[in-house]
Amino acid sequence: MKFSAWSSLSISVCSALVLAAPAAAHLSVNPNSIHTGQLADITFSIPNADDPIGIDHVTLGIPADFQLDDAEAKPGWTQSRTGQAITWSGGLIPKSQYATFSIRGTAPNKPETVLFNVLVGNRTGKSITYRVGLDVTAASQQDKGARTLGKAALGVAIVAAVLSLGALFVGLYVWLRPPRG
Repeated sequence: MKFSAWSSLSISVCSALVLAAPAAAHLSVNPNSIHTGQLADITFSIPNADDPIGIDHVTLGIPADFQLDDAEAKPGWTQSRTGQAITWSGGLIPKSQYATFSIRGTAPNKPETVLFNVLVGNRTGKSITYRVGLDVTAASQQDKGARTLGKAALGVAIVAAVLSLGALFVGLYVWLRPPRG
């Protein structure tokens, strides 16, 4: 008998998770990955798909190993910070519209997926919490290539400067030499 009760509970929990997943798909984060130790501006797009009252508060719970520097000031919204959480309140995201909320901070020093808790709610007390992942990756070969390209550009600039100086000296020599005759 316990087995069937456990199965019913498991089915209910799994059903709730399956139903909650599409709702989280509406909420997005940009960029969806950053490099270890990188200073980054991260923007969360918060939609109001179907709340007729409108969303009037958004709270971002920042992972402990993500160093939060500051958050976007939004006209019409009041902002407060408590530790690793930023709350915007008093504004309004009407039904079928979205708003963006941005933070600035430094990524953890190790590759991992950090999870942000995003709570959105309306003035009646109805709220939904989403868990949004952000991939923190180690520096890639592409980054090393960009550095190599930068070094190559610096080399070309130095060669161009040397050639320009050479041309300048030749021009001065021709201009200043005594006339033949």
